[in-house]
Amino acid sequence: MMTIRLCAIGDRLGLFTDLAENGPATSQVMADRTGLNERYLREWIYGMSLAGYLSFDKQSREVSMPEAHIPALVDVGGPLYQGGLFKMFTGFMQPYEDLIESFEKGGGIDYEAYPDDFWKGLEHNSCVRYKNLLVSQWLPEMPDVQAKLENGGTFADFGCGAGRSSIELAKAYPKAKFYGFDLFPKNIENARKTAEEEGVSDRVEFQVHDIAKGVPGQFDVVATFDLIHDMADPKGGLKALRQACKDDGIYVLMDVDCTDDPADNEGPLAVFKLGASLHFCMTSSLGQGGMGLGTVGFPESKVKEFSSEAGFSSVRRLPIEHPLNALYEIRP
Repeated sequence: MMTIRLCAIGDRLGLFTDLAENGPATSQVMADRTGLNERYLREWIYGMSLAGYLSFDKQSREVSMPEAHIPALVDVGGPLYQGGLFKMFTGFMQPYEDLIESFEKGGGIDYEAYPDDFWKGLEHNSCVRYKNLLVSQWLPEMPDVQAKLENGGTFADFGCGAGRSSIELAKAYPKAKFYGFDLFPKNIENARKTAEEEGVSDRVEFQVHDIAKGVPGQFDVVATFDLIHDMADPKGGLKALRQACKDDGIYVLMDVDCTDDPADNEGPLAVFKLGASLHFCMTSSLGQGGMGLGTVGFPESKVKEFSSEAGFSSVRRLPIEHPLNALYEIRP
């Protein structure tokens, strides 16, 4: 826990980037370079070095960034970058008293209780997956989706966040038209800005929209990425997605990979999933009076059950390997 917090500080203040770009430094040199307090930097350096993230020379008192650690700590958007995770941890730990109250009284935590860093962390994590996996590795497993986009079809991402999925796809499939819908105006504002910067605003449209209030049209491909398990009404959400999906369309569902029995989840990410559920996924759903599926509440069996109830006829789990997510191709 403390290591992640120290990493979050290094990420937020640009300390990792300073060491990678400007080379080894004592705490005083780092203070001169960054304008930060030397005493605080000195303590941070000791902590990060003892954790093994940085190298420390006891003779020169200089700290340095191991070249092998740069992809994880500095290369924003790269396949190994972990800065988003550091932000997320720091962010969803903040409404601690609200979580304790929920244990005592029920209910849950409102989205507004989470700081900007949490949402930035989510966006950074999504960016890593979409930039490095979605187009190059996941789409080739869905040739019919590829064909629809290559032929100028329409694609809608519900719960699009900052819009990274639609933007990356728009760069790869210039003939298609992409739409991103999200409940939060700030997400849509950021998505529109990024689309402009990436040069795809002519074929990507972002709108503030709540899927719980219906759908804005029908599309060749609809998608949700890490959305359904968070929803207050996941069954209602899937029924809305069926309405949004054309009869010959395809629904692309990405959600957390988990087991039927929560107690059977194992591996290094099992505790993370349950902790994330308590601190955000489950509690935010319960805070809206919802089902509270939680991070490990939507295994493949429930995907098939809920999809069938919503009017979809087939569910195919794709043969991808990812430490956190499972991917499905679902058809009406």
